[in-house]
Parts: sequence; C-alpha cells; structure tokens
Amino acid sequence: MQWLLLSLSLALTSSLHTTPSPTMRHCSSPTGSMDGRIVVEEDGGEAADVTTLTWQIGLGETLCYRFKSETSSLVGTVEVTYVSLKSIYSMLDSYQFPLVHSSVQCLCDCPGGHSQCDSQTNMCANISNCASYYNPSVRSSGCFFNFLQLSAAMCCSIQVLPASRERYRAVHLAVPSIMAQFKTVYKNEEGEVVDTRSYSVDLNSGSTIDWDVTLQVSSPGPTTLVPPGWYVVPDHPSHRHTLLAGLNVNGLDGWDINKLGWLKAGKKGGVVTSSLEQLVQAFVPTVENCADGRYGGTFTKGAKIDRLLVEGQKRRLTDVYPFIGDVRVWRRHVEMEHKESPLLALTLQHRSKVGVVVQYSSSHLSDFTGLLYQDSFSHLHLNLSLFQASGTITGVISGSRSSQSILLRLPLHPSNATRQVKLSAIQCRAGQVRVSLRPLSLQNVTITKHLPCVTENMRTFRSTPDIRRQVEASAVTDCLSCGSAWLHWLDPGHWLETAWPQARVVIMVTMAVMGMLVILMVCKMVRGVCECCGCASRKK
Repeated sequence: MQWLLLSLSLALTSSLHTTPSPTMRHCSSPTGSMDGRIVVEEDGGEAADVTTLTWQIGLGETLCYRFKSETSSLVGTVEVTYVSLKSIYSMLDSYQFPLVHSSVQCLCDCPGGHSQCDSQTNMCANISNCASYYNPSVRSSGCFFNFLQLSAAMCCSIQVLPASRERYRAVHLAVPSIMAQFKTVYKNEEGEVVDTRSYSVDLNSGSTIDWDVTLQVSSPGPTTLVPPGWYVVPDHPSHRHTLLAGLNVNGLDGWDINKLGWLKAGKKGGVVTSSLEQLVQAFVPTVENCADGRYGGTFTKGAKIDRLLVEGQKRRLTDVYPFIGDVRVWRRHVEMEHKESPLLALTLQHRSKVGVVVQYSSSHLSDFTGLLYQDSFSHLHLNLSLFQASGTITGVISGSRSSQSILLRLPLHPSNATRQVKLSAIQCRAGQVRVSLRPLSLQNVTITKHLPCVTENMRTFRSTPDIRRQVEASAVTDCLSCGSAWLHWLDPGHWLETAWPQARVVIMVTMAVMGMLVILMVCKMVRGVCECCGCASRKK
C-alpha cells in the first residue's frame, strides 16, 4: 500500500534555491519548508524515491518552482495558485413573503344611542385575512353623554394585504462547507504549458489531488464564518444575489407578527397567515371625537405592519461581515466568497527524486497615501492608494496602544492601485496612525507615513412613534345620541335631502313637538299679558 508523508524532517538530498522568475505570472515569496527524499514501498514490492515539498500559501498567492529529475530527463515548472475561498451553504428551508399593509374600518358607538356595535358584530363579513375587533371601553369624546364619563364602544375590521407586488425570500442556511479553489499549471523545459487544471478542495475533510504532482491540502480553513440561520433575499432580478442580515424572520412554521414573514406568499399570488388573533391584540384604538367620526388606531411598535423594511435592521451581509467579498444566491444553496483566508498548508509530492528551485517575483513601491476609516458598524479599514506598486508588500500599522502587520498582494507589473485592508482594534494617536510599508525585494526599503483617522458615528437608539392609521368612520347621521347628527339635520342645507334615517325622523318629530310647545307657551304668555292689561284698564 502506497502512503504519503505530509511533513518530515529528513536530510535534504536536493538543494533549495531562490531565484527571480522571468515568467509573467507573479510568483509569491518563498514561505515553504523543504523538499526531501522519501523511500516508499508499495505492497511490499518495488521501492521508489519520492520527493515532497511542504508549503504555506495565502489567498491569491502563487507557488512557483522548477524541478529536474535525478533519475530521468524530466524537467519542468509547477505553478500552484490559491484562487479563492468560498463557504457553500445549503438551504434547509425557504419561502416568500410580502411586506404587510393594513386596511382598517371602524364604527364608534356612543353611549345611550342606537346600539350598532357589540361583541357579536362581524365587521369582516367574508373578507379574507381579516380580523374583527371589539372594544366596549373607549373614550366617548364628542358624545352627548360624555359629561357622565360613560364609555363608548368600537368595532373594527382589520384586514392585512401585501403592501406591493414586491416579494422577499427568506432562506434558512445550514452549516457550510468550506471550499478552496486551486489552479495548477504544468510547463515543460521550454516554458510551454503542458497541462492546466482547476480543483476545488473541501477543507472540512481535506483532500488529495492526484496529478502528475500529487497535491494535498491539510488545513482546517478559516475560523471566521457567517453563522447559519435565517436571512432575507429581495426577490427581484437586480437584487437576487443580495443577502440581508440582521432581520428578525419567522421560521417556516412561524407566524409571529413581531417578525417578518408572518404573512407568507401562497400559490397563485395569494397570501396566507395564521396570526389574525394577534392583530386584535396588537391593535390599540384611539378616539379623538367619536361623534364626528374622528377616531383611529395604532399597532404596537414591534408589529411588522405598515412598516418598510428599512425601518428594521436591514443591512447587507457584506456590511455586517466584512470578510465576505461576494455573495451568490441560487435556488438550493448560497455561495459566499471570502476576502481573506489563513495560510493553507500544501504538500506537493513528486513520484521520483527531483531537485527543486523555488522562484519568486520581485516587488516595488514608490509611494503611498491613505487614511484609517471606521464605518458606522465599527469596522476598521485602512484605505491605501499605492503608486507604482507590484508584487508582495508587507506593512505595520502602529496606534497608541497596539500594532498590526498586514500583507498586500499586487499584480506583477508596477502600476497605481488602491487597496482596503481590514484591521482589528487600532487606537489612533492625535487623530493619526503610523503606517510602514516595505516591498519584498533584495533592497531593504521601507516607507513610513502618518495617515489621518476618519470615524463615522455609530447607530444609537432613537424613539419612534407608533404607526397611526386613520380609519374610515361609518355615517354619523343615523346616531341619535351624537351631537353631529343633530347639527346635521337641523342645518337648513340638509332639509331637502331625500334620506330619512331613524335619527332624522326622531329629531324632526322632537323638534316639531318642541316647536309646538314653545308656540303654546308663547300664546299663553301673550294671553296672560293681555288679561293683566285688560284688568288694569277696568280698574281705572
């Protein structure tokens, strides 16, 4: 049985050299350990010499080395590039939901009047996604018997509808698989490309790539990952790969109105919910004038009703987790590409005894400028503008209490470039930080500057008022105990109306009787005056 040795301290049988590379690909600085001769035996049979090379490679780096077999005429160049690091999340559950808009219609019943509202009143009738609300103890402002401090009754129909045709997709992400992608290039002695391949390696399990040169990855991958859970995707072609984090979302079987997704999109454009009783609990009536029809209602602050998504903690996932560079959302999985990665341990193994010459490209840096920027999410970034820069550049950022080392990887040819480097906790000193950059080359040249610090304010608590909705009042002209009904029918402008509700008949009859009584009283008074005047004349 053939076995592989990942790292072994043996006496070297071939020398390890470091020379500049004339190739166009940028070869990273040498950070490997050794190449060595190992004698292996397959099933007790023929023995063979195997040469291994253990290397530490960073994201975006390319390992370049030239080899020559000591037992044959085989000569060539191997290039291994660490192309990308991705987290692949499978979807456990998924559903669509709209934002919720409410349609409320209410009736306020003054005390002592015609009872139109009680616990048996069904304001919804056959309306879908509607809940009937009844409250027997609301303020009787504007009612005839308000001075007695009696309570009025209110009945409402609360219907929920999609706020628009726009939909959102809630996705439940599972524990991810960490995939590292490598590109390998095999060239002959003349520098012609013989073979090029791309491999994706699952870092959770480790993997061996059986190529002309066996390549093995034996690193656990990154420790910074986006946690599994529920996330939201706008269901729009221009935002289909936008993942929103920081939102409180219902599960597949959840119906809490204080979370998004309690009104779910059903088939054929319909909506489904099981939270109608929560609407009644979350609705708070407000009465300004029951008689004049000026009354309404509010929903509690936590209820996701009549609220835009931006009112919550809507944030792009790349803002919350800055180590993620790009997100791609598909039907059954989500791919997140990382901006950063720890060094991965590679072991390259030749099936014969070879000599190895490691190659690397020189680096350059003429000048730089920039600033330290802290965004509203408290993330620290060093924004750099590099002039005539190429290759690998190392640096140190020094603050008032701590420092941090950085590594920049640039294209082979010198050019102007901009880079953003994520930092940890660096405290500015007098509004500045000290930055030292050094290109990796035989010439030890370090450029040091003091860069300014710029900080955005962090979000803090701000009180927000309840969402008030003015509801539609039913006609008050048929309310016998409402002062507005009396004013309405006593107004000469309404005397020619053809409608004769019960309140108008009672008011007209009452006013007619009162008018007749007033006339009789006036007649009696006149008669009494006349009699008194007549008596006085006779006495004279």
